[in-house]
Amino acid sequence: MLYFPFTQTVQGNTVLASNELTFIRGMCERTSKSQVCGGPILIIHFIYTGLNVRGGVPHILNMALEEYHSENTLHYLDVVFDFGTHCKLCLWWSEAESLAAMIGEDVFQQKIFFISIHSKVTCGDLFAGKGEDRSDVAVRPEEFMNYLFSGSLQPLLEESTTYQ
Repeated sequence: MLYFPFTQTVQGNTVLASNELTFIRGMCERTSKSQVCGGPILIIHFIYTGLNVRGGVPHILNMALEEYHSENTLHYLDVVFDFGTHCKLCLWWSEAESLAAMIGEDVFQQKIFFISIHSKVTCGDLFAGKGEDRSDVAVRPEEFMNYLFSGSLQPLLEESTTYQ
């Protein structure tokens, strides 16, 4: 996974302190005293369409937990979204209802949501997709979360852990 670790502020703008790429490498290890939740776990990774997230943290977490859970107690989903236009947003609302119906009752002891988008952190808004004219569309975080967890998905947010 590519990562630019250091930024600096120059004349009010955040810029990279170095143009060299930094590669993050790590291991997932458990110690003899590690404890794993035995109850049902739901992991949903919301991914903006076209974003390459292969080998990211959500996949690593899922692989680590697979050793301790069956298909009945560990549910992992990659869900692609784009709501940059009104038409795409309406389509997403329909997909969100289908996703909520597929997940079914809220029987999960742990709910973990990952959201993968590309946004400028300093702007205070989140990338929602491409508009009709292919321009970037960004929305405030509250709007973004309302769009993403619309309709029947809203109750899943209660007592969940969300990573952006």
